[in-house]
Amino acid sequence: MCIFLLAAGLSLLNDTGSRGAQIGPVVLFVYLFTIMYSLGEGPVAFQYSAEVFPTIQREQGMAWVVCINNTFAGILSLTFPRMSSVMTPTGAFGFYAGLNIMAWVMIFCFVRETKQLTLEELDQVFSVPTKTYLRYETTVWLPYFFKRHILRQKIAKPELLERHNREHGIDQVTI
Repeated sequence: MCIFLLAAGLSLLNDTGSRGAQIGPVVLFVYLFTIMYSLGEGPVAFQYSAEVFPTIQREQGMAWVVCINNTFAGILSLTFPRMSSVMTPTGAFGFYAGLNIMAWVMIFCFVRETKQLTLEELDQVFSVPTKTYLRYETTVWLPYFFKRHILRQKIAKPELLERHNREHGIDQVTI
């Protein structure tokens, strides 16, 4: 998403040719951004909140998630025209691309994996203190990601945090 926002902003710097030739690449990159958002980060707020809230609080949690999501979408819609006039359109796209990088870091640091877990397992996942979770993400998952997907090494996927803590004798509550 960040790359497509940057590309949309940078394509506005091309001031040769007709107005249609200038806007065409911007439209293409905004559509590609929208596709990536729809396939990735877009539905995550709804799916994640449908899984992580306890059953007794799920309705209130989902209501707050929808409210916050729509509020910030509205803020984005209202602020973009002003930002593009003050910062230039390229600067506004670059600003939002930077926010995408910040969102990626925050998701990496604070959003727990809940895929194919039961409600009891979800309780275990969220009982791990954030400090322990951050340490695990930066010392186990980040090196795995770099070696596997950047260096293309064939290495085994690390175990889940709960299994990792059990095997290393780490008490989840006291750390």
